[in-house]
Formats: sequence, C-alpha cells, structure tokens
Amino acid sequence: MQPRYAIGLDLGGTDVKAGLVSGRGEVTHFLRLPSRAGEHADAPLEVIAGAVADLRRAAAGPFAGIGLGCPGVIDPASGALVGRTPHLPHWGSLPLRALLMERLGMSLVVENDANLAALAEHRVGAARGARISLTITVGTGIGCGVIVDGRVLRGAHGGAGELGHVPMDGRFPCRCGVPGCVEPECSGSGIVARAREAGLVVPDAGAVFTAAAAGDPRATRLIERMTDRLGALIAAAVNLLDPEVIVIGGGVSNAGEALLTPLRAAVARYALASLRDGVRVVGAALGERAGVVGAGLVAWEAAGDG
Repeated sequence: MQPRYAIGLDLGGTDVKAGLVSGRGEVTHFLRLPSRAGEHADAPLEVIAGAVADLRRAAAGPFAGIGLGCPGVIDPASGALVGRTPHLPHWGSLPLRALLMERLGMSLVVENDANLAALAEHRVGAARGARISLTITVGTGIGCGVIVDGRVLRGAHGGAGELGHVPMDGRFPCRCGVPGCVEPECSGSGIVARAREAGLVVPDAGAVFTAAAAGDPRATRLIERMTDRLGALIAAAVNLLDPEVIVIGGGVSNAGEALLTPLRAAVARYALASLRDGVRVVGAALGERAGVVGAGLVAWEAAGDG
C-alpha cells in the first residue's frame, strides 16, 4: 500500500500546528495544540509526540515520513538547534532531531520553521513561479525564509534569514541579545507589548489594528511605527537579494491591507529605485498552514517522492 500522506509539524512559541500533507501540499486532519514551550524543556516534545500519534491513527495506513519546522538556527546536517531561540525559553543548543527520533522511534526531517513556510509559499502558494522569493512570517516573532531557484537558502550554518534580529534602531531589548533589533516592535508579541505599555487593553495584535481602524491615536502611532520599521527591514532584504516576490505571512498578516498597504509604501521609501518596482509584496496564500505544508513537502522529498 503506497502512502497517501506525510506528517507535517510546525512548532512555535505559542502553538504546535500539525497535519497530514499530500504530495501536492494539500492538508487534511489539521491540528492546533498549545506548544507548552514556557513550561519545561520536555513539554514541547511531549506535544509533538502526541500530535504524531494522533496523525498516525488518522492516516490509517503507511505515511511517507515526518517533517518538523522549529524556530531558531537548525543545523542542516544534524537537525540540531544551534544556540538559543527566544521563543523556546527552556531550550539551548539541543540535538532536536536525535531526541525526537528516540521518542518517536522513527526518523524525521527538522528544518527552520520560516524556511518551511517559504518553501510552501514558493512551491504551492503566493510565490509560485518566482525564481527568488522571501516569505516573512510576522507572528510571535519574525521569521524569514529565502528561496532561490526552488531551493531553501540555508547559509553556511543553517542561519540564513534571521531578519527579525537585524539591528535597526530598535527601542526595546530583545531576548536574542542583539542590541537594537526590530523584533520587539515589529512582531505580533512586540506590538501587543507596546500597546499595553501605551494603555491599550488588547488580547492580540489584531486588536491593535482594530483600535487603529477605529481611530485610536495610540494604536495608529504604533501601527505607523511598526510598518515603517518592518518596511525598512524588508527593503534591506530587497536591496541585498533582489527578489521577485515578498510574501507576508504569520498571524499578524490576518490584518490584510491594513498591514500590507503601509508596508508596501515603506518598502518603496527605503528600497533602491532600481529594485523596488520589480518586487511584489503580497499576503500569504497558505495562511497558518504554510509551515505544516512545507514540513510535509520536505518529508516527501526525504522519502524520495517529492
């Protein structure tokens, strides 16, 4: 019996998203579970193991393999987490792939989460047909994956695309340790923190956009600052890499044109004139499932069927 699915997993600081992924990138049995990353080091591993067990039962037959996306720098050869990532506070350098293979009793592919979202958008989503594309995920943090000629650009040590931690006159400290990095102002968690400091009672980033749309001057100033800094950051990537498409994903992208319109204007302000007219800034097509799709696709590739 030939496998119909691979298992794709997307680990974040807040949630684990998972699903069965066909060879064409279609997702079924999609799950969203609390990642429990703030509890202790084993907690996210327990959640991942539980999700895999649920999906194995749902597959009702053989599956092609398992792919996992994780924040931070992932060593391409070993699947280990290199150093720390601020969104998984109990993890330092960690042999992640080896630990999960021992726990699950089977092999798997481990890759940076933003790289997998970028791969999915490039193969079957909003960047389909482009030669060079970037997918920037704006959620709990800021992730970035770079695709060149259909392949993930990983860098010499697996760390290419750490755009959220570029120092750019940031006003607030980040747990990453880089002074002046933009993530504390431009991420979903960052804008919520800044809004609460300004006296707004907001549960999430979407509520800040809602308050701005209703005319709240505090929310309006925060959105203006966020989109200006994020646009400058994206323009730096445009000037460096000359992509055809910039895809904006992650939970904050649910704000739609309230985010994308000022973001495009900021990119146009800061990018070189010779490059800015050749790049499109678009919303993600795959939404919250992009990382799961990408994880499933690399699992299919590892099985020799991608």
